[in-house]
Amino acid sequence: MTKLLEQAIKAIRRLPAKRQDELAAAMLEATKPSPGGYTGAQLAAIDEGIADADAGRFVSDEDIERFFARYRST
Repeated sequence: MTKLLEQAIKAIRRLPAKRQDELAAAMLEATKPSPGGYTGAQLAAIDEGIADADAGRFVSDEDIERFFARYRST
């Protein structure tokens, strides 16, 4: 257990039981698999792609053409 988690648990122990249960439920929820079954790494890659799109960074038309050309039958 990390020192930060230990500190958090000590602080939570001082709270009323109802608040402890609320925080425990949130912690358990955070340990469930990611939405849609994605891993943390996959969600990070999705976030990176969205950030790239927001910044206007896209694959060039030439790169797209080269990609599809590899799979076209000749």
